[in-house]
Amino acid sequence: TAMAPPTDCAEHTLDGNKALEPLDKTLLLQALTNLLQKSRLVIVNHPKGGKLLRFVSEEAAQRQVERFGGLSKNELLVFQKIEETKTKGLFHRDLKSRTGITNTKALRDIIEKLTRRKLIKDFTSVHTGKKKMYILEELEPSAELTGGNWYTAGELDIDLVDASSKLALHFFKIRGRKGGSVAEARDFIKAKGILNCDLSVEEVLQLIETLLYDSKIERLIVDDSQLPAEERTFRLLGPPGTAAPDAAAVPLDHYSAIPTAVCTYALSGFPAQPADCPYFEYWLSL
Repeated sequence: TAMAPPTDCAEHTLDGNKALEPLDKTLLLQALTNLLQKSRLVIVNHPKGGKLLRFVSEEAAQRQVERFGGLSKNELLVFQKIEETKTKGLFHRDLKSRTGITNTKALRDIIEKLTRRKLIKDFTSVHTGKKKMYILEELEPSAELTGGNWYTAGELDIDLVDASSKLALHFFKIRGRKGGSVAEARDFIKAKGILNCDLSVEEVLQLIETLLYDSKIERLIVDDSQLPAEERTFRLLGPPGTAAPDAAAVPLDHYSAIPTAVCTYALSGFPAQPADCPYFEYWLSL
């Protein structure tokens, strides 16, 4: 009998459902099997334990039949295990352990069939060399695995990294000691139109942190870990009284260079006595 899909999944689990107790278990199993075969129901794990029957509309069921029709139980199992990983993908050996299909040739044939039907595709991770991983056809692997724009076919694009770094450094040279944020640096790089890709905020931050470690720039806020990546600010770092290449002279900001510039000890009494300052001994010992 046709019925509306359930709205409260907590009351429609197969385990311990009182509404199903009066029904003949054999007939119930046959009905469920029939609906599952027609893709009108799918079984998923309930967040609180047990199994959940999820309703599938007739239109969606037809699309499922067109997409998965003719696939065997093992082929569907392999697809489902790959689907569960979302954008993380699965190695061949992981498919073996998760599906229980230990025959290497059989598993390879299944993968080839799913690939031909454009249900899955392979890719390589920058962390694992040329070993193939598998993901759904319509998804893209996470940037963590592919390396994002920095990698092409699993190989580091050195020319792109070098060009991007020069643009980022040029931005800070223009801004001088005023500095700028990661978001502003990203907009600057994008506006130049030199790169054939759109760098993400995280990728621009990686560039800037590289410049930071190379002692070419410095943070404007020492502890900016709580700020969103795009709001973190940096400025050009240069020796006192000298001019950085392609930039105006970079004066030393003596005030911000002094440790504890806003001194809580000095505020506690006036006039301040440097000899009594507990921070000087520590500072001079560095």
